[in-house]
Amino acid sequence: MLKCFATTSGGLSELLREELMALGAKNVKAQPRGVTFEGTQELAYRACLWSRLANRVFITVLELELDNQEQLTTEVAKLNWQNHMDVRDSFAVSFSGKGMGIDHSHYGALKIKDGIVDYFMAKTDERPQVDTVHPNLRVHGHLNRNQLTLSIDLVGYSLHQRGYREGQQVKAPLKENIAAALLLRSGWPEIAKQGGSLYDPMCGSGTFLIEAAMMASDAAPGLDKQDRMLLNQWKQHDALLWQRLVDEARTRKVTGLANLPKIYGSDSSHKSLDIAEEAILNSGYFKQIEVKQMTVEQGRIWGDWTPGLVISNPPYGERLGEVEEVKRIYTALGNYLKSEFDGWQAAVFTGNPELGMYLGLKAKRSHKFANGPMECKLFRFDVIETYHREPAIKGGADLAEGVQTAYPDLSETEGAKMFANRLKKNLKPLRKWAKKYDINAYRVYDADMPEYALSVDYYHTVEGGEWLVVNEYAAPKTVDKTKAKKRLYEALSVLPSVFELATDHIVFKVREKQKGSSQYEKLDENKHFYTVIENGTKLRVNFTDYLDTGLFLDHRDVRAFVAQKSRRKSLLNLFCYTATVTAQAATLGASSSLSIDMSKTYLYWAKHNLMNNGIDESKHRLKQADVLDWLEKESQAPTEGFDVIFLDPPSFSTSKRMEGTLDIQRDHVTLIEQAMRLLNPGGQLVFSNNLRKFKLDKEALDGISIEDITRKTMPRDFERNTKIHQAWVLKKA
Repeated sequence: MLKCFATTSGGLSELLREELMALGAKNVKAQPRGVTFEGTQELAYRACLWSRLANRVFITVLELELDNQEQLTTEVAKLNWQNHMDVRDSFAVSFSGKGMGIDHSHYGALKIKDGIVDYFMAKTDERPQVDTVHPNLRVHGHLNRNQLTLSIDLVGYSLHQRGYREGQQVKAPLKENIAAALLLRSGWPEIAKQGGSLYDPMCGSGTFLIEAAMMASDAAPGLDKQDRMLLNQWKQHDALLWQRLVDEARTRKVTGLANLPKIYGSDSSHKSLDIAEEAILNSGYFKQIEVKQMTVEQGRIWGDWTPGLVISNPPYGERLGEVEEVKRIYTALGNYLKSEFDGWQAAVFTGNPELGMYLGLKAKRSHKFANGPMECKLFRFDVIETYHREPAIKGGADLAEGVQTAYPDLSETEGAKMFANRLKKNLKPLRKWAKKYDINAYRVYDADMPEYALSVDYYHTVEGGEWLVVNEYAAPKTVDKTKAKKRLYEALSVLPSVFELATDHIVFKVREKQKGSSQYEKLDENKHFYTVIENGTKLRVNFTDYLDTGLFLDHRDVRAFVAQKSRRKSLLNLFCYTATVTAQAATLGASSSLSIDMSKTYLYWAKHNLMNNGIDESKHRLKQADVLDWLEKESQAPTEGFDVIFLDPPSFSTSKRMEGTLDIQRDHVTLIEQAMRLLNPGGQLVFSNNLRKFKLDKEALDGISIEDITRKTMPRDFERNTKIHQAWVLKKA
């Protein structure tokens, strides 16, 4: 049995594990960037020929523990390299990992290369040639501390390069193995077996279309380039075995073509379709795949289609200026699906998951994937008629009428009574606490019972009296959708009586829990603003126009903490949103401040927060800028220092900087280090975020004193949901 390792892209290891097991692999184990497995030489060959998900396939030839780095060369030299190549053959070495004082891949590869050369010099007195471009043998070494693994690369190139794009210059296409993984996750193989059609309404260069055709026709993805694989030049190559497997693959493809369902694609760009048609021709599926130039707004089904799978990879809006246009595209795509594809499955792959809400469809499942450095998601939907029949309920009169029409006398059900009792139980101590500490906006309920997946926030405003803002979360997967809708109406039906409020003071928003910039996007144009007093500061809120109100309730104590720290000091507020922190700090005596945000809308809102408190805008400045861009430039050559810095970035955001996106888990160390350079001596940085799975990389923040203030800044009304945010104080050690 041979020990093997197949590499793949991030997030595909589990799918690759299943694929290799289906091929007959033994002892299969998924790793972060690939899969280890065991099998015969035939199994290894099948992996090279048939894997749709792997990048490379390696056979392990040496595993051992090293005592020192010199032993790396001597142990490699002990291996019988004449079993793998002749002295006249060329070879190349790659290296990954660290250990034994070896920190650079080039140096590790050099030590292995020296070992191979030493072997042949000792045996033949000749040196084999190194050829990094077209070698006869590729060797890969991996070092994990003192554990060395040495392998032979059977392929020599990345298997995602199927061959149908040879010579094409395509800008940032979706890699073929990632497209295949998305099709697998979307259930395409089973849909194809049942004769369902496949359609990509934004097909671009046609990757989904071709991969779907290969999958449905039982075509081996490595078949077209099988003669270029390095296994053909490996000294232990079994040519007869390989030819038998290649012939078998050709026969299976011919058989599969006879039963291939129809596959369709469309795109607004004729240039993209030209590229797609060339690739389709190269792949041999020009008779089975049909493409047409058409925008999603013009979308319509043509021909005799069988309900199947719609799959698409719409644009992400990678630059800030593109986001509004992309939202329009997602909305149009959702409308197209709802109007034309009743009874179909749908799958949408996006690098900006927040855009999924603009489809207007509720995902039945989502899967995480990595596309290069970007963390992406695949959303899967059942497109059913109810999407275009179900009325939306927004609030006020619509809320009352919608609930009453759907379920008369619903407030008297056992479920409604149970929900009302939980609200009353929560409300009684919260009202006493709020009165004692003069708190005018707080959370009363936060999905305390999974069946009633809502948050309920109470606001007491200066001008407009009392208000409730209710947000619907996605119900748990274990909850039936019909039951979830009924329970939602049960909950809504009791709110007026429990809080003694008219329905036109209850605002209801349908959304999933938001991340990143999507919480700031406009929903309406009422422009009704009210004032909430917090910590002696007048703050403007809006209940209808945006997903959030302009005041993040879970950060109430964080705002108070920063304001206290800023007394008689200068404050820098990064990603300031509506500058509620700045307004409180200035009210409590901060000497000066600079608040920065990208949004003109929210800076205008911030300006009114300062004006309403009589704050001197010459001392407390607002600046519209890309915070990432500004911070990077300012940290290199600071023009002013600050005593306190508040850094509360979104979890995820598109930007020209940070490799195209801001990912707070990936980028927080860089942001913190840049911000720390702007601190005056003795200054403090308060860093917080709302990413629930966030982990602060303390090891990377060397030389910085770190104090976790999460518990200290967790408000009483969020004690049952302590993962709502995290916060730290950082100082130069």
